[in-house]
Amino acid sequence: MSRSFISASILVLALSTPALADPAVGFGLNFTFGEGKVNTGVGVRVFSNNEEDNAAASVGLDYMFGTQNWRGSLGAAYMMDKTYIELNGGYDFDNGGFDFGLGGGWANTMSVISNNGPIDII
Repeated sequence: MSRSFISASILVLALSTPALADPAVGFGLNFTFGEGKVNTGVGVRVFSNNEEDNAAASVGLDYMFGTQNWRGSLGAAYMMDKTYIELNGGYDFDNGGFDFGLGGGWANTMSVISNNGPIDII
């Protein structure tokens, strides 16, 4: 896959981030399952939501060590205290194949403060 396509994808991802409501950025590990093989990679994610204990959509870009290729992904994540876990589907830019992945890592999440009334201090 050409470098210009990867650069254009990163640019579109960066420009779309401000349009999202409270987006989060994450870095982590990803394990893909496709063609009877498990492949390990590292990647960056942009999530649609930065609130802890909530679900979020994700868009990502991974470098896969086994195939030494770049992989774009779309997925669903559960945001936790500065971490996330994710299920995703991805496309290998070099080989042109689709696969499924499981990932997790660090994300800049924020805790949600509840307005359920006064807090009792014991």
